[in-house]
Amino acid sequence: MTTNTGLEPLQPENVNPLMASLSEPSLPESISWLPNAPGWYWLLFVLFCMALYRVYLEVQKYLANTYRRAALVELEQLSLEVQSGDSSSFQKLPQLLRRTALYAFPRAEIAPLTGLDWEKWLDDHCTKRPVSSAFSASELSGVLAQLAYSPAATLTEEKRNAIMENVALWIKHHEVSHD
Repeated sequence: MTTNTGLEPLQPENVNPLMASLSEPSLPESISWLPNAPGWYWLLFVLFCMALYRVYLEVQKYLANTYRRAALVELEQLSLEVQSGDSSSFQKLPQLLRRTALYAFPRAEIAPLTGLDWEKWLDDHCTKRPVSSAFSASELSGVLAQLAYSPAATLTEEKRNAIMENVALWIKHHEVSHD
């Protein structure tokens, strides 16, 4: 029995003579992440086109709803003016509603509507809100006409808040064909 004194390094042939004839196995080629079949390329192309089309639709929807965002900014300005004590700016609400509706719907449909017909039309085109907060509801019926045509319209604080809330809800949730 021979002992290794540390002078010669351990080699496979020194440990086991049968291992001296073995060679190191070669590593396999790395696996490609690209698909091999052309059908996968077509599938990826179709998925990319669908995603691109979806982005296009979202951009179109965003651009089509620019008038809503502008109307909401104007409503916020009116709300701040009303809170600061300028009650004459409160009378601009019917104009804001009419301009918003004229932008979204055909003029021939909007122009002849006045009074209760206008309020009913507003309610019919915004179904995502409760019936109790409708413009033609008993407590708010005629308020838009009163604001539009009467410079000295006096409303209670409760009615002012309700009409501001209804206008905001209608601007946000009215239903147009591009939605």
